[in-house]
Amino acid sequence: MIAAAVLAIALQASAMAVDEGWFHRRRGLPRWERIGHPLDTLTLALCLGWLVAIPRGAPSALPVYVGLAVLSTVFVTKDEGVHARLCSGGEHWLHALLFVLHPIVLIGFAVVWWSGAHPALLAVQLAATLAFLAYQIVYWNVLRDRVAPPINNAWYADLGQRWYEARDTPIALLRAESRHRNPWIAEHIGPAPRLVLDLGCGAGLLSNDLAARGHRVCGIDTTLENLAVARARDHTGSVTYLRADACALPYDDASFDVVCAMDLLEHVEHPARLIAEVGRVLVPGGLFFFHTFNRTWQAHLIVIKGVEWFVKNTPADLHVIRLFLTPDEVTRLCHSERLELVELRGSRPRFGAALWRMLVTGQVGDDFEFMFTRSTKLGYTGYARKLAPPTT
Repeated sequence: MIAAAVLAIALQASAMAVDEGWFHRRRGLPRWERIGHPLDTLTLALCLGWLVAIPRGAPSALPVYVGLAVLSTVFVTKDEGVHARLCSGGEHWLHALLFVLHPIVLIGFAVVWWSGAHPALLAVQLAATLAFLAYQIVYWNVLRDRVAPPINNAWYADLGQRWYEARDTPIALLRAESRHRNPWIAEHIGPAPRLVLDLGCGAGLLSNDLAARGHRVCGIDTTLENLAVARARDHTGSVTYLRADACALPYDDASFDVVCAMDLLEHVEHPARLIAEVGRVLVPGGLFFFHTFNRTWQAHLIVIKGVEWFVKNTPADLHVIRLFLTPDEVTRLCHSERLELVELRGSRPRFGAALWRMLVTGQVGDDFEFMFTRSTKLGYTGYARKLAPPTT
């Protein structure tokens, strides 16, 4: 019986090591799990601590332990609402195994305690559990936040037609932003045909819209899969799509009347290089349109964590706070390339039924809307004009 208990404990430890070392580190943990998982471990430590501290002959020993064990078994399932949105199939299967093993292991602890044959085993297990609890608290809530995670740009490549159709993914938020911003950009460009460069064009949400309005558009992206979707959705057949790096553009100086970088600055490691290229390829008097997110605690809470918590199929590190830029930083980068800021507007989701529906269902409907606001605490949209070279 003791051997069976030890086997169950070893199997649980192995499954937890895979869950923690592979699945958790691969996808990252939202704040709820960063708090909830240490609490799960704490309930296990309480069960072990009770067995280590209480004599076998105490009349309340077993009833109290049963109560603690039942509480722990139920409590560890509390994160399944989060897991349902974030976990892969393999992680779900592993969690199912852990849920089955949890009460078996707790029964095993009771058997070891009742037998009295190996009292040190429970003390060693308690020490290991407390050490794991300390690791969960320190790594996920202190050290992990200090690690600079890479931005997850690869996620966009697998979307295919979901760029234009899916509601159960944060790409639906990007479509809503495009519906909000595209008319504003077109209004400031004006009705006369212009030569437009769309940096990080993705699946052509802006490029195809401007082409339909009569402009000559070039869209560049580093992902061939995105460009294929963009071409298929270009009903004018006029957009030139090219795989290229926005920080090293394959175009001559003063080649474009308009350059757009919508939701791109926060996805590159060196935004100064990108803006330098914008300044190089714009003609004097040309316009640079951009949208990005502010590096504030409000943006971290809503743009990063809020989307992770409330929008289905949000991957880890879709956005990282270290790459967000303040308006002053963008203004200075533009100024260094003779790009004079003309207008800057904050933006946020519009409060209404679509927002509340998203919070409940995790899906972003086609009626979801963004709006301009005076506050730039979350995200902001603006444009700058390329100044003429100084006269000598």
